[in-house]
Amino acid sequence: MPNNNKNSSRDLPISLKGIESVLRYLNEEKKELKSISNISDNTGLSMRVTKNILLQLEKFNQVERFVEKNNILPKWRITKFGVKVIKKAEKIDQEKNFMSKEAELLRDVVIPEDIDGIKNQIKIKQDYITDELENIQVELSKILGTVLNLNDPFFEDLMSFIIKRVKYVKQTISKMPIDPIKKYKLKKMGESEKKITVSDAKKLFAEILFLNSIILNETNYISHFNEKLSHYMENKANSAAFTLAKDIREELRLLSDLLEQRKKLKVDSHIFSEKELGDIMKNEYTTEILTNMIKRPIRADVKKEIMENSIIEILNAFNQGKKTLNNHIQEIKDNIPLYSLYQLILDEKPALSITLEELEKTINSLADKGYIPGIKVLNQDKDHFFKVVQFKAHDISEDEKTLVNIALELEKFSMADIIEKTNWDSEKTITMLQKLTNIGILKHSKSFLHGDQWYI
Repeated sequence: MPNNNKNSSRDLPISLKGIESVLRYLNEEKKELKSISNISDNTGLSMRVTKNILLQLEKFNQVERFVEKNNILPKWRITKFGVKVIKKAEKIDQEKNFMSKEAELLRDVVIPEDIDGIKNQIKIKQDYITDELENIQVELSKILGTVLNLNDPFFEDLMSFIIKRVKYVKQTISKMPIDPIKKYKLKKMGESEKKITVSDAKKLFAEILFLNSIILNETNYISHFNEKLSHYMENKANSAAFTLAKDIREELRLLSDLLEQRKKLKVDSHIFSEKELGDIMKNEYTTEILTNMIKRPIRADVKKEIMENSIIEILNAFNQGKKTLNNHIQEIKDNIPLYSLYQLILDEKPALSITLEELEKTINSLADKGYIPGIKVLNQDKDHFFKVVQFKAHDISEDEKTLVNIALELEKFSMADIIEKTNWDSEKTITMLQKLTNIGILKHSKSFLHGDQWYI
């Protein structure tokens, strides 16, 4: 069996989390006796739940009750055995903190011995993934409602993208066949049926289940992040929530990459070697099997080719009049800020690991070949600048540069803010704002609460 750590605390059922909360609180206050009311207040559990938990823990000799003189209601204290249980749990938690990403993904991944058992588990895992993604999407939509009240267009854009990508991932996994071998039984008239051995079939099904299990673990990981995000928003920890949302975006890239790997699987096309497939079927794999898959190196020339093809794909979409790529919210206009293009390519090619500098060199190379006008640098001063990638050449006037500099300074702003900063009249201001919005340098946001706003 693989040497993986078991379920982490985030996967505990509510009832077990309650037990843990009670024990931890009594351990912190072990010098004092505590009433049910006191324990309830400090753990956030109801009186009824607290009482039931204490009775359960008493059976296992982890807490003990005391009845003080002239007091009918008992008070409670953790036992020495209860302290040992908590210390052991804390030690396990510390070990989990050092769990690698690969170990997280391989947690509880087990391949049954028989084909029918494998196929049954494939369906179960796939259904779990779809259901969990549906739950994530619903919760994210609720969070977006809260974000819309923050007057933070950057956060709004990020959440909108995450929701769209979760929806896309959910649709992708739901369309994946449970039994891809069935399609080989469909043949054109006159064609002979493709013979598939039991051994080959088992390898394919085992590989599918292996990836489905990993995808489920990653989905659960994102779900955990989602719960934390909701908690941050409820407690108005907006900065922490925004940072966590960016982490969710990164995890969605990994999830998308895993799905791409899953889609490639065929009887005659595997992503694992024969030896690795043997280890998977015997449940004797190690974390190295995933390290090779999710951190696979890409040669510099191949990386450059992928970037070039991605940019040309976006250029083609622009030339065809498409506003966005499928499953993304980034608008494709005459100009795209360099960093926005960088994020777009990473989202579309999740297996690709590139730096902004590598992308910039590739763009310059395509510009030299005449594919695109290239990068336009809008200087603010020698230490601050803003770069846009031009799919259609535009000369930027001094007034437009002034507006961009103000936009970089304010991050988000209204028409009144620009008038105050520049002393332009309203007609000129709105003309400038609309032009820079239409060519993709500025973004426009309009809401009932905050009115018209622009940002980069």
